[in-house]
Amino acid sequence: MKKIFDWGRQMLFSATAKDTFVLFVGNLGAAFWGFLFILFVARSLSVYDFGIFSAALNLVVILASLADIGISTGSVNFVSVHSAKGEHEKANEYVKASFLIRLFIVLGISVIIVVFAPFVSKTFLATQDPKIAIWAAVIPIFLFPDLFFPYILQAKKKFLHSTIIDNAFYIARLLFALAFYTIGGLTMSKAFWAFGVGFAASLVFIFIYLKPDFFRSHPGKEEYKKLLKYSGWIGVNRIISSVSGRLDVQMLATMAGALATGLYSIPSRLASFIIVLSGSFSAVLAPRLAGFGNKENEKKYILKSLIALLPITAGIVLWIIIAKPFILTLFGDKYIDSVPVFQALALAQIPFLFTVPSVSAIIYAMKKTVFIGTFSFFQIAAIFLLNFFLIPKFGVFGPTITLGVTNIILAVYTWVIVIKYYWKDKS
Repeated sequence: MKKIFDWGRQMLFSATAKDTFVLFVGNLGAAFWGFLFILFVARSLSVYDFGIFSAALNLVVILASLADIGISTGSVNFVSVHSAKGEHEKANEYVKASFLIRLFIVLGISVIIVVFAPFVSKTFLATQDPKIAIWAAVIPIFLFPDLFFPYILQAKKKFLHSTIIDNAFYIARLLFALAFYTIGGLTMSKAFWAFGVGFAASLVFIFIYLKPDFFRSHPGKEEYKKLLKYSGWIGVNRIISSVSGRLDVQMLATMAGALATGLYSIPSRLASFIIVLSGSFSAVLAPRLAGFGNKENEKKYILKSLIALLPITAGIVLWIIIAKPFILTLFGDKYIDSVPVFQALALAQIPFLFTVPSVSAIIYAMKKTVFIGTFSFFQIAAIFLLNFFLIPKFGVFGPTITLGVTNIILAVYTWVIVIKYYWKDKS
Protein backbone atom coordinates (compact mmCIF):
# COMPACT_ATOMS: atom_id res chain seq x y z
CA MET A 1 0.00 0.00 0.00
CA LYS A 2 2.85 2.38 0.87
CA LYS A 3 4.42 1.78 -2.55
CA ILE A 4 1.14 2.63 -4.26
CA PHE A 5 0.81 5.79 -2.14
CA ASP A 6 4.37 6.85 -2.88
CA TRP A 7 3.87 6.19 -6.58
CA GLY A 8 0.68 8.24 -6.61
CA ARG A 9 2.35 11.11 -4.74
CA GLN A 10 5.29 10.99 -7.14
CA MET A 11 2.94 11.26 -10.12
CA LEU A 12 0.93 14.06 -8.51
CA PHE A 13 3.96 16.25 -7.84
CA SER A 14 6.00 15.32 -10.89
CA ALA A 15 7.13 17.93 -13.40
CA THR A 16 4.72 16.44 -15.93
CA ALA A 17 1.80 16.82 -13.54
CA LYS A 18 2.72 20.42 -12.74
CA ASP A 19 3.11 21.37 -16.40
CA THR A 20 -0.13 19.60 -17.26
CA PHE A 21 -1.89 21.51 -14.49
CA VAL A 22 -0.50 24.88 -15.65
CA LEU A 23 -1.36 24.22 -19.27
CA PHE A 24 -4.75 22.75 -18.49
CA VAL A 25 -5.75 25.61 -16.19
CA GLY A 26 -4.54 28.10 -18.79
CA ASN A 27 -6.31 26.38 -21.64
CA LEU A 28 -9.39 25.87 -19.53
CA GLY A 29 -9.36 29.59 -18.78
CA ALA A 30 -9.05 30.43 -22.48
CA ALA A 31 -11.84 28.00 -23.28
CA PHE A 32 -13.98 29.55 -20.54
CA TRP A 33 -13.46 33.10 -21.84
CA GLY A 34 -14.26 31.77 -25.31
CA PHE A 35 -17.36 30.10 -23.94
CA LEU A 36 -18.55 33.34 -22.34
CA PHE A 37 -17.96 35.13 -25.63
CA ILE A 38 -20.15 32.58 -27.43
CA LEU A 39 -22.70 32.80 -24.61
CA PHE A 40 -23.13 36.56 -25.08
CA VAL A 41 -23.26 36.22 -28.86
CA ALA A 42 -25.81 33.41 -28.68
CA ARG A 43 -28.01 35.42 -26.31
CA SER A 44 -27.76 38.54 -28.49
CA LEU A 45 -28.50 36.91 -31.86
CA SER A 46 -31.46 34.85 -32.99
CA VAL A 47 -30.90 31.10 -33.28
CA TYR A 48 -30.94 31.54 -37.08
CA ASP A 49 -28.28 34.31 -37.08
CA PHE A 50 -26.24 32.42 -34.52
CA GLY A 51 -26.25 29.48 -36.93
CA ILE A 52 -24.71 31.70 -39.63
CA PHE A 53 -22.17 33.08 -37.14
CA SER A 54 -21.25 29.54 -36.04
CA ALA A 55 -20.84 28.36 -39.63
CA ALA A 56 -18.48 31.30 -40.27
CA LEU A 57 -16.38 30.57 -37.17
CA ASN A 58 -16.32 26.91 -38.12
CA LEU A 59 -14.88 27.84 -41.52
CA VAL A 60 -12.33 30.08 -39.76
CA VAL A 61 -11.06 27.13 -37.74
CA ILE A 62 -10.78 25.04 -40.90
CA LEU A 63 -8.82 27.77 -42.70
CA ALA A 64 -6.52 28.33 -39.70
CA SER A 65 -5.80 24.61 -39.54
CA LEU A 66 -5.15 24.46 -43.28
CA ALA A 67 -2.59 27.22 -42.84
CA ASP A 68 -0.76 25.17 -40.22
CA ILE A 69 -0.03 22.13 -42.48
CA GLY A 70 1.62 20.42 -39.51
CA ILE A 71 4.29 23.12 -39.08
CA SER A 72 3.35 23.69 -35.42
CA THR A 73 4.04 20.04 -34.67
CA GLY A 74 7.30 20.18 -36.60
CA SER A 75 8.43 23.33 -34.81
CA VAL A 76 7.70 21.75 -31.41
CA ASN A 77 9.80 18.74 -32.35
CA PHE A 78 12.87 20.60 -33.66
CA VAL A 79 12.79 23.50 -31.21
CA SER A 80 12.42 21.04 -28.30
CA VAL A 81 15.35 18.93 -29.47
CA HIS A 82 17.75 21.82 -30.06
CA SER A 83 16.70 23.75 -26.96
CA ALA A 84 17.34 20.65 -24.84
CA LYS A 85 20.86 20.47 -26.32
CA GLY A 86 21.49 24.15 -25.64
CA GLU A 87 21.61 24.91 -29.38
CA HIS A 88 19.53 28.08 -29.11
CA GLU A 89 20.64 29.61 -32.41
CA LYS A 90 19.61 26.49 -34.29
CA ALA A 91 16.28 26.48 -32.41
CA ASN A 92 15.72 30.10 -33.48
CA GLU A 93 16.34 29.15 -37.09
CA TYR A 94 13.51 26.65 -36.89
CA VAL A 95 11.27 29.24 -35.19
CA LYS A 96 11.80 31.73 -38.01
CA ALA A 97 11.41 29.12 -40.74
CA SER A 98 8.14 27.94 -39.17
CA PHE A 99 6.93 31.52 -38.80
CA LEU A 100 7.55 32.42 -42.44
CA ILE A 101 5.94 29.25 -43.78
CA ARG A 102 2.82 29.73 -41.64
CA LEU A 103 2.50 33.44 -42.43
CA PHE A 104 2.82 32.94 -46.19
CA ILE A 105 0.16 30.23 -46.21
CA VAL A 106 -2.39 32.03 -44.03
CA LEU A 107 -2.17 35.17 -46.16
CA GLY A 108 -2.56 33.16 -49.36
CA ILE A 109 -5.63 31.31 -48.09
CA SER A 110 -7.27 34.53 -46.90
CA VAL A 111 -6.82 36.17 -50.31
CA ILE A 112 -8.46 33.20 -52.04
CA ILE A 113 -11.51 33.33 -49.73
CA VAL A 114 -11.94 37.07 -50.31
CA VAL A 115 -11.84 36.60 -54.09
CA PHE A 116 -14.56 33.92 -53.96
CA ALA A 117 -16.54 35.50 -51.09
CA PRO A 118 -20.03 35.38 -52.72
CA PHE A 119 -19.65 31.70 -53.59
CA VAL A 120 -18.28 30.79 -50.16
CA SER A 121 -21.10 32.55 -48.30
CA LYS A 122 -23.83 30.98 -50.40
CA THR A 123 -22.37 27.46 -50.45
CA PHE A 124 -20.88 27.01 -46.97
CA LEU A 125 -22.28 29.69 -44.65
CA ALA A 126 -26.06 29.47 -45.18
CA THR A 127 -26.26 33.14 -46.20
CA GLN A 128 -26.23 35.31 -49.32
CA ASP A 129 -24.14 38.02 -47.63
CA PRO A 130 -20.54 37.96 -49.01
CA LYS A 131 -19.30 40.06 -46.06
CA ILE A 132 -19.61 36.98 -43.83
CA ALA A 133 -17.12 35.12 -46.02
CA ILE A 134 -14.79 38.14 -46.01
CA TRP A 135 -14.82 38.10 -42.22
CA ALA A 136 -14.05 34.36 -42.35
CA ALA A 137 -11.00 35.25 -44.45
CA VAL A 138 -9.75 38.06 -42.18
CA ILE A 139 -10.13 36.35 -38.80
CA PRO A 140 -7.46 33.64 -39.49
CA ILE A 141 -4.96 36.52 -39.79
CA PHE A 142 -6.13 37.83 -36.39
CA LEU A 143 -5.71 34.32 -34.98
CA PHE A 144 -2.26 33.69 -36.46
CA PRO A 145 -0.08 34.95 -33.54
CA ASP A 146 -2.16 33.10 -30.96
CA LEU A 147 -2.03 29.88 -32.98
CA PHE A 148 1.73 30.01 -33.60
CA PHE A 149 3.79 31.54 -30.78
CA PRO A 150 2.30 29.56 -27.84
CA TYR A 151 3.55 26.39 -29.57
CA ILE A 152 7.07 27.84 -29.63
CA LEU A 153 6.92 28.65 -25.93
CA GLN A 154 5.60 25.17 -25.16
CA ALA A 155 8.51 23.67 -27.08
CA LYS A 156 10.80 25.64 -24.75
CA LYS A 157 8.73 24.31 -21.82
CA LYS A 158 7.50 27.81 -20.98
CA PHE A 159 3.95 26.62 -20.47
CA LEU A 160 2.84 29.47 -18.22
CA HIS A 161 3.88 32.13 -20.74
CA SER A 162 2.13 30.29 -23.55
CA THR A 163 -1.14 30.20 -21.62
CA ILE A 164 -0.90 33.90 -20.71
CA ILE A 165 -0.66 34.81 -24.41
CA ASP A 166 -3.60 32.57 -25.19
CA ASN A 167 -5.72 34.01 -22.38
CA ALA A 168 -4.84 37.58 -23.33
CA PHE A 169 -6.45 37.03 -26.73
CA TYR A 170 -9.65 35.52 -25.35
CA ILE A 171 -10.05 37.96 -22.45
CA ALA A 172 -9.61 41.00 -24.70
CA ARG A 173 -12.11 39.58 -27.19
CA LEU A 174 -14.58 38.86 -24.40
CA LEU A 175 -14.32 42.32 -22.83
CA PHE A 176 -14.95 43.98 -26.18
CA ALA A 177 -18.06 41.84 -26.77
CA LEU A 178 -19.23 42.27 -23.17
CA ALA A 179 -19.14 46.05 -23.49
CA PHE A 180 -21.54 45.98 -26.44
CA TYR A 181 -23.66 43.19 -24.90
CA THR A 182 -24.18 45.33 -21.80
CA ILE A 183 -25.62 48.21 -23.81
CA GLY A 184 -27.60 45.89 -26.10
CA GLY A 185 -25.50 46.54 -29.19
CA LEU A 186 -23.71 43.24 -29.73
CA THR A 187 -24.28 42.46 -33.40
CA MET A 188 -22.68 39.87 -35.63
CA SER A 189 -20.33 42.51 -37.04
CA LYS A 190 -19.22 43.62 -33.55
CA ALA A 191 -18.62 39.98 -32.61
CA PHE A 192 -16.29 39.62 -35.60
CA TRP A 193 -14.44 42.84 -34.70
CA ALA A 194 -13.75 41.37 -31.25
CA PHE A 195 -11.20 39.05 -32.85
CA GLY A 196 -9.16 42.06 -33.93
CA VAL A 197 -9.04 43.32 -30.35
CA GLY A 198 -7.82 39.91 -29.20
CA PHE A 199 -5.15 39.99 -31.91
CA ALA A 200 -3.76 43.29 -30.57
CA ALA A 201 -3.72 42.03 -26.97
CA SER A 202 -1.87 38.81 -27.82
CA LEU A 203 0.81 40.74 -29.73
CA VAL A 204 1.65 42.75 -26.60
CA PHE A 205 2.41 39.63 -24.54
CA ILE A 206 4.23 37.92 -27.40
CA PHE A 207 6.74 40.77 -27.49
CA ILE A 208 7.10 40.56 -23.69
CA TYR A 209 7.68 36.81 -23.39
CA LEU A 210 9.34 35.82 -26.65
CA LYS A 211 12.59 37.50 -27.55
CA PRO A 212 12.47 38.77 -31.14
CA ASP A 213 16.05 37.62 -31.75
CA PHE A 214 14.75 34.75 -33.88
CA PHE A 215 13.98 37.35 -36.58
CA ARG A 216 17.76 37.83 -36.95
CA SER A 217 18.29 34.13 -37.58
CA HIS A 218 19.08 32.89 -41.07
CA PRO A 219 17.52 29.47 -41.64
CA GLY A 220 18.87 27.69 -44.69
CA LYS A 221 17.25 25.32 -47.12
CA GLU A 222 18.04 22.44 -44.78
CA GLU A 223 15.83 23.82 -42.00
CA TYR A 224 12.91 24.43 -44.34
CA LYS A 225 13.39 21.00 -45.87
CA LYS A 226 13.47 19.21 -42.52
CA LEU A 227 10.42 21.11 -41.27
CA LEU A 228 8.37 20.35 -44.34
CA LYS A 229 9.52 16.74 -44.48
CA TYR A 230 8.77 16.05 -40.82
CA SER A 231 5.51 17.96 -40.98
CA GLY A 232 4.44 16.33 -44.24
CA TRP A 233 2.24 13.55 -42.96
CA ILE A 234 1.26 15.58 -39.92
CA GLY A 235 0.24 18.32 -42.31
CA VAL A 236 -1.89 15.87 -44.25
CA ASN A 237 -3.46 14.79 -40.98
CA ARG A 238 -3.91 18.38 -39.79
CA ILE A 239 -5.57 19.46 -43.02
CA ILE A 240 -7.83 16.45 -43.29
CA SER A 241 -8.60 16.43 -39.57
CA SER A 242 -9.44 20.13 -39.59
CA VAL A 243 -11.87 19.56 -42.43
CA SER A 244 -13.27 16.27 -41.14
CA GLY A 245 -13.55 17.57 -37.57
CA ARG A 246 -15.57 20.55 -38.81
CA LEU A 247 -17.64 18.83 -41.46
CA ASP A 248 -20.49 18.45 -38.96
CA VAL A 249 -21.27 22.17 -38.69
CA GLN A 250 -20.53 22.93 -42.34
CA MET A 251 -22.64 20.01 -43.61
CA LEU A 252 -25.47 20.91 -41.24
CA ALA A 253 -25.39 24.48 -42.58
CA THR A 254 -25.54 23.19 -46.14
CA MET A 255 -28.00 20.30 -45.68
CA ALA A 256 -30.18 21.36 -42.74
CA GLY A 257 -29.97 25.18 -42.67
CA ALA A 258 -29.00 27.87 -40.18
CA LEU A 259 -31.55 26.92 -37.48
CA ALA A 260 -30.27 23.33 -37.10
CA THR A 261 -26.72 24.66 -37.18
CA GLY A 262 -27.52 27.06 -34.33
CA LEU A 263 -29.02 24.28 -32.18
CA TYR A 264 -26.00 22.04 -32.81
CA SER A 265 -23.37 24.74 -32.32
CA ILE A 266 -23.99 25.22 -28.59
CA PRO A 267 -23.39 21.52 -27.77
CA SER A 268 -20.43 21.52 -30.14
CA ARG A 269 -18.92 24.51 -28.34
CA LEU A 270 -19.44 22.92 -24.94
CA ALA A 271 -17.96 19.60 -26.06
CA SER A 272 -14.92 21.48 -27.34
CA PHE A 273 -13.81 21.79 -23.71
CA ILE A 274 -12.95 18.10 -23.95
CA ILE A 275 -10.87 18.83 -27.03
CA VAL A 276 -9.12 21.64 -25.14
CA LEU A 277 -8.31 19.24 -22.34
CA SER A 278 -6.99 16.69 -24.82
CA GLY A 279 -4.85 19.33 -26.52
CA SER A 280 -3.43 20.50 -23.18
CA PHE A 281 -2.47 16.98 -22.21
CA SER A 282 -0.97 16.33 -25.64
CA ALA A 283 1.10 19.55 -25.48
CA VAL A 284 2.67 18.41 -22.21
CA LEU A 285 3.39 14.89 -23.48
CA ALA A 286 4.95 16.09 -26.75
CA PRO A 287 8.32 17.57 -25.63
CA ARG A 288 8.91 14.74 -23.14
CA LEU A 289 8.19 11.93 -25.57
CA ALA A 290 10.31 13.72 -28.18
CA GLY A 291 13.25 13.96 -25.78
CA PHE A 292 13.35 10.54 -24.06
CA GLY A 293 15.23 8.59 -26.71
CA ASN A 294 14.68 5.44 -24.63
CA LYS A 295 12.00 2.91 -25.47
CA GLU A 296 11.56 1.63 -21.91
CA ASN A 297 11.13 5.13 -20.46
CA GLU A 298 8.67 6.00 -23.20
CA LYS A 299 6.68 2.88 -22.41
CA LYS A 300 6.40 3.74 -18.70
CA TYR A 301 5.45 7.31 -19.49
CA ILE A 302 2.68 6.20 -21.86
CA LEU A 303 1.17 4.00 -19.14
CA LYS A 304 1.24 6.84 -16.61
CA SER A 305 -0.46 9.18 -19.05
CA LEU A 306 -3.14 6.59 -19.74
CA ILE A 307 -3.95 6.18 -16.04
CA ALA A 308 -4.18 9.95 -15.66
CA LEU A 309 -7.14 9.98 -18.07
CA LEU A 310 -9.42 7.95 -15.76
CA PRO A 311 -10.49 10.75 -13.36
CA ILE A 312 -10.91 13.09 -16.34
CA THR A 313 -13.33 10.62 -17.88
CA ALA A 314 -15.32 10.49 -14.63
CA GLY A 315 -15.67 14.27 -14.78
CA ILE A 316 -17.03 14.11 -18.33
CA VAL A 317 -19.64 11.53 -17.27
CA LEU A 318 -20.76 13.83 -14.44
CA TRP A 319 -21.07 16.72 -16.90
CA ILE A 320 -23.31 14.58 -19.12
CA ILE A 321 -25.58 13.86 -16.16
CA ILE A 322 -26.10 17.54 -15.25
CA ALA A 323 -26.31 18.74 -18.86
CA LYS A 324 -29.94 19.90 -18.85
CA PRO A 325 -29.85 22.41 -15.97
CA PHE A 326 -26.39 23.51 -17.10
CA ILE A 327 -27.45 24.43 -20.64
CA LEU A 328 -30.86 25.89 -19.77
CA THR A 329 -29.40 28.09 -17.04
CA LEU A 330 -26.78 29.54 -19.34
CA PHE A 331 -28.51 29.76 -22.71
CA GLY A 332 -32.21 29.77 -21.91
CA ASP A 333 -35.19 27.67 -22.97
CA LYS A 334 -34.71 28.37 -26.68
CA TYR A 335 -31.79 25.90 -26.59
CA ILE A 336 -33.61 23.06 -24.76
CA ASP A 337 -33.36 20.87 -27.88
CA SER A 338 -29.58 21.16 -27.63
CA VAL A 339 -29.39 19.20 -24.33
CA PRO A 340 -29.54 15.62 -25.68
CA VAL A 341 -27.26 16.64 -28.55
CA PHE A 342 -24.60 17.76 -26.08
CA GLN A 343 -24.92 14.55 -24.07
CA ALA A 344 -24.37 12.48 -27.19
CA LEU A 345 -21.43 14.65 -28.31
CA ALA A 346 -19.67 14.48 -24.93
CA LEU A 347 -20.05 10.71 -24.84
CA ALA A 348 -18.65 10.45 -28.37
CA GLN A 349 -15.54 12.44 -27.35
CA ILE A 350 -14.42 10.03 -24.61
CA PRO A 351 -12.74 7.58 -27.05
CA PHE A 352 -10.89 10.57 -28.58
CA LEU A 353 -9.55 11.54 -25.16
CA PHE A 354 -7.92 8.11 -24.86
CA THR A 355 -6.09 8.55 -28.16
CA VAL A 356 -3.92 11.35 -26.73
CA PRO A 357 -1.18 9.06 -25.29
CA SER A 358 -1.19 6.75 -28.31
CA VAL A 359 -1.14 9.48 -30.96
CA SER A 360 1.53 11.44 -29.06
CA ALA A 361 3.69 8.33 -28.81
CA ILE A 362 3.37 7.61 -32.54
CA ILE A 363 4.27 11.18 -33.52
CA TYR A 364 6.92 12.21 -31.00
CA ALA A 365 8.47 8.98 -29.69
CA MET A 366 8.11 6.50 -32.55
CA LYS A 367 8.25 9.35 -35.10
CA LYS A 368 6.00 7.35 -37.42
CA THR A 369 3.92 10.28 -38.62
CA VAL A 370 2.91 8.35 -41.73
CA PHE A 371 0.53 6.25 -39.59
CA ILE A 372 -1.40 9.36 -38.53
CA GLY A 373 -1.31 10.90 -41.99
CA THR A 374 -2.64 7.85 -43.80
CA PHE A 375 -5.45 7.39 -41.28
CA SER A 376 -6.65 10.88 -42.15
CA PHE A 377 -7.75 9.77 -45.61
CA PHE A 378 -10.01 7.13 -44.11
CA GLN A 379 -11.20 9.58 -41.47
CA ILE A 380 -12.42 12.30 -43.81
CA ALA A 381 -14.06 9.79 -46.15
CA ALA A 382 -15.85 8.08 -43.25
CA ILE A 383 -17.03 11.35 -41.70
CA PHE A 384 -18.30 12.74 -44.98
CA LEU A 385 -20.14 9.58 -45.99
CA LEU A 386 -21.62 8.94 -42.54
CA ASN A 387 -22.78 12.56 -42.20
CA PHE A 388 -24.15 12.52 -45.73
CA PHE A 389 -26.42 9.59 -44.88
CA LEU A 390 -27.07 10.27 -41.17
CA ILE A 391 -27.89 14.02 -41.22
CA PRO A 392 -31.00 13.60 -43.45
CA LYS A 393 -32.13 10.68 -41.30
CA PHE A 394 -31.27 11.83 -37.76
CA GLY A 395 -30.84 15.61 -38.17
CA VAL A 396 -28.61 17.20 -35.54
CA PHE A 397 -27.92 13.76 -34.02
CA GLY A 398 -26.34 12.50 -37.25
CA PRO A 399 -22.94 14.13 -36.64
CA THR A 400 -22.83 12.83 -33.05
CA ILE A 401 -23.16 9.24 -34.27
CA THR A 402 -20.49 9.87 -36.87
CA LEU A 403 -18.13 11.32 -34.28
CA GLY A 404 -18.54 8.39 -31.91
CA VAL A 405 -17.89 5.80 -34.60
CA THR A 406 -14.80 7.50 -36.04
CA ASN A 407 -13.29 8.22 -32.60
CA ILE A 408 -13.64 4.58 -31.57
CA ILE A 409 -11.94 3.48 -34.80
CA LEU A 410 -9.10 5.98 -34.23
CA ALA A 411 -8.57 4.75 -30.67
CA VAL A 412 -8.40 1.10 -31.73
CA TYR A 413 -6.10 1.89 -34.67
CA THR A 414 -3.55 3.95 -32.73
CA TRP A 415 -3.41 1.70 -29.68
CA VAL A 416 -2.88 -1.39 -31.83
CA ILE A 417 0.18 0.36 -33.34
CA VAL A 418 1.53 1.46 -29.95
CA ILE A 419 0.96 -1.90 -28.25
CA LYS A 420 2.66 -3.72 -31.10
CA TYR A 421 5.68 -1.38 -31.01
CA TYR A 422 6.20 -1.26 -27.23
CA TRP A 423 4.86 -4.57 -25.98
CA LYS A 424 4.99 -7.01 -28.91
CA ASP A 425 8.09 -5.98 -30.82
CA LYS A 426 11.13 -7.19 -28.89
CA SER A 427 13.72 -5.89 -31.33
